[in-house]
Amino acid sequence: MQRASFTWDRLTATCVASFCLLVAGLSVGIVLGELRTQLNLSGVVAAAHGATFGVALLVLGAFGLPLIARFGRNHVFWGACIAIVVGVLILCVGQRWQVTLAGSAVAGFACALLVMLMPGILADHHGEGRAAAFAAVNGFPGVAGIAFAVVIGGALTLGYTWRWPYAILTIVIAVAVATFGRGVRMPEGEPHDGRVFALFRQPDVRNPWFGIVHAVLVEFSVGIFATVYLKEVGGASGGLAAALSGLWGLCIFLSRMWMPRFIHRFGPWSRAVAFAVSGIGVTMMWIGPGLTMRAVGLVVTGFGGGPLYPLAVDRLYERAAADTVTLGAIAALASGTAITIGPMATGILADAVSVRHAILFVPVLAVIGVFVNAPRHDIGRWTPGATADELDAASAVSARSGV
Repeated sequence: MQRASFTWDRLTATCVASFCLLVAGLSVGIVLGELRTQLNLSGVVAAAHGATFGVALLVLGAFGLPLIARFGRNHVFWGACIAIVVGVLILCVGQRWQVTLAGSAVAGFACALLVMLMPGILADHHGEGRAAAFAAVNGFPGVAGIAFAVVIGGALTLGYTWRWPYAILTIVIAVAVATFGRGVRMPEGEPHDGRVFALFRQPDVRNPWFGIVHAVLVEFSVGIFATVYLKEVGGASGGLAAALSGLWGLCIFLSRMWMPRFIHRFGPWSRAVAFAVSGIGVTMMWIGPGLTMRAVGLVVTGFGGGPLYPLAVDRLYERAAADTVTLGAIAALASGTAITIGPMATGILADAVSVRHAILFVPVLAVIGVFVNAPRHDIGRWTPGATADELDAASAVSARSGV
C-alpha cells in the first residue's frame, strides 16, 4: 500500500490557518481559571464555557447537514471563520458571565461547523492524497495551541490581563486565514439527504457511537479543566497554570502523530493501553503531591488520550454501512455528547466534592475502557512487528479521523 501524497496550495494553507483559528475559539480553557476568579464563577458555570463546543457538535451533528446543503460549504466555511473571531472578541470584552458564556457559545458553534466541514473539503480537493492532507491540517493547530498557552500565560505572569493578548492573537490568525484564502473557493462536494438518526437502528452504528462517547469522555474531561486544576490544586500562579495547560494539547498532538508506531507496538491492545495510560495520568494528577507531579500526570494523560478518539472513530467507519459525510455527522453527535457531559460532570463534582476530587470519574471510565477493549479472540495470535501495510493503515486511521 503506497502512501498518497498531496500538493500544498492556497486552499490547503487556508484550511491549516482556519484550524489554527479553531484553536483560538476553543482556548477558553486556558483562561477559565482567571474567569473563575474574576467573575466568581461556580464550577458549573465555568464548565458551561467549555461545554459550548460539545453542545454545538450535538446540534450540528443532528441538524447541520441541511444547513451546509442549503448555503454551501464555501459560505458556511467563511461564515464560521468570521463567527469564531466575533465569539472570541465577545468573550474578551465580557465583564459578566452571561456575556463571556455567549461569546464561548458563538465561537463553539462556529468551531463545530469547521470540524464538520473540513474532512469533506480535504477529501474532495486532494482525492487520494486526503490522508496526508488530514495529517498536515491537524498538525499545525498543536503549534497554535502552544502559542496561546505561552502568550496568555506569559501575560498573566507579567501582571497583564489575558484579554487583549487573547484577542490580538486571534485577530492575527484571522488575518492569516483571509490572506491565504483570498480568491479561494471551497469545493461543494456531493449532495446528500441529511438523514442521521435512522442509522442508529443498526448495531454497527450504535455500538461504535457509544465507543466514541466513552473515548472522548476520558480524553477531553481533564483537558478543559487543566488550568483550573493546576492553579487551585497544584498551587500554580494563573500565568504558570495557563502555560502548563498547553502540555495537554501538545501531548495529544504528539501521540496522534506517533499513532502508527503505537499501533505497531501494541496491535489489538492499542485501545486498552491508551485507556490504561490515560487513567494512570489522571490518577497521578489526583495523588500529586505538588505541582510538578500533577503537571507530569497531565502529560501522561495527554499521551494516553491522544489515540482514543481516532481509534474509536475508525471503528465506526470500519463497521457502519453509510456514506462518509453522514458518518461524520454521527461522529460529531458522539463527540458533542461527551464534550457536553464531561466538563459539566467535572464542574458539578467540583462544586460537590472539591476541584481536586472532581476528576476521579475519569480513571473509573478508563478502567472500564481497559476491560471493554482488551482483546479476547486475538490473544496469543499477535506479536509486535506490524507489516508496512499495517503501518500505512494506521497512518490513515490517524489522519482521516484526526479532527
